[in-house]
Amino acid sequence: MAETDTGVAQGGLDRVIGDAIIAFNEVNVMYPLVSAKQCPPGAITVQWPEYTAVGSSSVGAATDGSDYSTVTSVTTTARSATVSEHVIRADVTDLAVMGNADDISGNTGAILGNAVATVQVAFA
Repeated sequence: MAETDTGVAQGGLDRVIGDAIIAFNEVNVMYPLVSAKQCPPGAITVQWPEYTAVGSSSVGAATDGSDYSTVTSVTTTARSATVSEHVIRADVTDLAVMGNADDISGNTGAILGNAVATVQVAFA
């Protein structure tokens, strides 16, 4: 079995990790995992129901000629969030843009946008 010291590939390793971070930010992993709600114009709170989790233990085996008599309860809890403003800033200089073959402005925008999207807010 061959072993490689990471010091041998260190120059390329930084590029690979940087490219992986950019790819992760472009894919937007978090958005599909959360529910997005629109706030009505003029309102500062958003409301939605939170449903109870139902596990696989609630699923029973079916047999011919029998009626499954166990009823699974699904309840909701009212939740709300107050809309607030957040800000983030990164200065991208012309020297950085002109001195780099990568899309510095576009990548920085994606990174900052995802940072704002992942701000944790307090839910009631």
